[in-house]
Amino acid sequence: MNYVAYLILRRLRAPLITLIVIYSISVLGYVLIPGVDGDGNPYNMNFFQAFYFVSFMGSTIGFGEIPFEFTAAQRFWTLFCIYGTVVGWIYSIGAVIAILRDHTFIHLIQRYRFRHRVEHLKQPFYLVCGYGLTGSAVVADLSRRGIQSVVVEIKQSRIDALELDNLPFDIPSLCADASEPDVVQDAGVALENCIGVLCLTDDDHVNLYIALASKLLAPKRMVLSRVATREYAGNLRSFNTDHVIDPFETFAEYLCNAVFHPYRQLAYNWLISPQHRSLQSVMKPEKGRWIICGYGRLGKAVQRRFEQLGLDTVIVEPDPDSRNIKDDYWVVKGLGTEAHTLMEAGIQSAVGIVAGTADDANNLSIVLTAKDLKKNLMVVARQNSHHNTPVFKAADINMIMDPNMIIAQRIMTLIKTPLLIRFLEEIKQHDEAWCEKLVRHFDVMVRDNPLDSWSLQIDQNTTPALYESLRYGQEVKARHLSAHPQSRGLQLPAMVLMVVRKGTHHVLPPEDFCLRIDDEVLFCGRSHVQSQMLWTVCNSNVLKYVISGQDEGGGYLWQRLFKKKVQSKDFGGRV
Repeated sequence: MNYVAYLILRRLRAPLITLIVIYSISVLGYVLIPGVDGDGNPYNMNFFQAFYFVSFMGSTIGFGEIPFEFTAAQRFWTLFCIYGTVVGWIYSIGAVIAILRDHTFIHLIQRYRFRHRVEHLKQPFYLVCGYGLTGSAVVADLSRRGIQSVVVEIKQSRIDALELDNLPFDIPSLCADASEPDVVQDAGVALENCIGVLCLTDDDHVNLYIALASKLLAPKRMVLSRVATREYAGNLRSFNTDHVIDPFETFAEYLCNAVFHPYRQLAYNWLISPQHRSLQSVMKPEKGRWIICGYGRLGKAVQRRFEQLGLDTVIVEPDPDSRNIKDDYWVVKGLGTEAHTLMEAGIQSAVGIVAGTADDANNLSIVLTAKDLKKNLMVVARQNSHHNTPVFKAADINMIMDPNMIIAQRIMTLIKTPLLIRFLEEIKQHDEAWCEKLVRHFDVMVRDNPLDSWSLQIDQNTTPALYESLRYGQEVKARHLSAHPQSRGLQLPAMVLMVVRKGTHHVLPPEDFCLRIDDEVLFCGRSHVQSQMLWTVCNSNVLKYVISGQDEGGGYLWQRLFKKKVQSKDFGGRV
């Protein structure tokens, strides 16, 4: 606030001096000019009387002649004072209006209000730097899950869009350059309730600055950054940035899984993406040549992965000389939008094509041209603009690469269920038959509903009822947690994916797997199941019921509820 007061005083210095001079001269004139009292005797105003008269005359001009009727000289001086004070006030009011409309002043006020709001946040929050497509998706998902966020964005139009978004939280936001350390500091990076910093701008250099400032100002703070080049990814990892997400490398890994391990990739898709693909979408391409159109960030990432796996590739690039392509690569000069270019690249003998340019129109043209030339072709396309989603869906593309959505999904997985990332690493050790069985289990469990994931740490704070039962030696099994809290014969549409115990990962443990204190348990299922499961692990009466079928405690309301539920026979099945 000191900056605001300083700016106001500096900008109003001349108007204030002008008013002081006008008022001083006016008061002095009334003190020096003699008047006449009611008896005709000469008198002079004192300073208080003169200042009192000038005060209401200068602001309203409506007045009476006090303390006595004025002489001609006093009235002449009054005319001078009226015009002088009016001009002074007009000048001063104009200066005030100019300050109120000044962008610097407005920004300082907004900055002060933003800092004040952040400092008074009571709940934990994430600092989100960048409110583009990725940032907006992350903030919306955080809000839906009841997690507060703070946004810093350099473009005012995006801040305006945030104000218009129908979010359940009031999100503190500031239009500023997040790469400036004082901005990050004002945004609360050093506050105890700041969970982490998400660097989501579309500039790798800015993200690097934000990550550096965050790690220096708050070394223990979790920092997650998006990145588009391997050089910046290495730079970010060099000072222990917690999570570095490269959407192009991530998608290249997804594509390789889709080619060699389609059911493993489908399991990834079900667990990470809310809108999962169906079992029928699994495509098993034959091993053969792949055509990569566009040797940019996506093309290079895919080429590296395919080369490691021994796949034959052809690169289609309009300007190969500027891309530093290796001499031993098969390169065809062109965009890939024309049939003769794809024919030269050998599309008739290819099994798949990647339309990976930075232009959506070119990518769609490549897709349509390739499909005309060869029907049974696996088609992969990069989508650069979120607004083009309808046309990409209509193009019947096997895999669509949307960088913003890949980053947003990866971030939400890391935030809401960090244990899921470890599970995804674990399933790499299993074959396709195992992954297919897992995906079919998902399909039976949730059908067309979104598959959600969550984790529980068995401790006194998170699962008090479960913790106490285990502490006193009671046996609690994995199936008890997925039993319906009101009718234990029913199984909730959820399953245990993994239990982590003292560093050991138990993947897909059996239903009779006995739980222990300090276990980390990863679940997946329908999203509404989590709240029902929390009822079981937090309420000792519910936990006793799902284990033994009997309830020995509780008040009148619980006993009435329990009596209703036990009237029906236990039976198997899912709800």
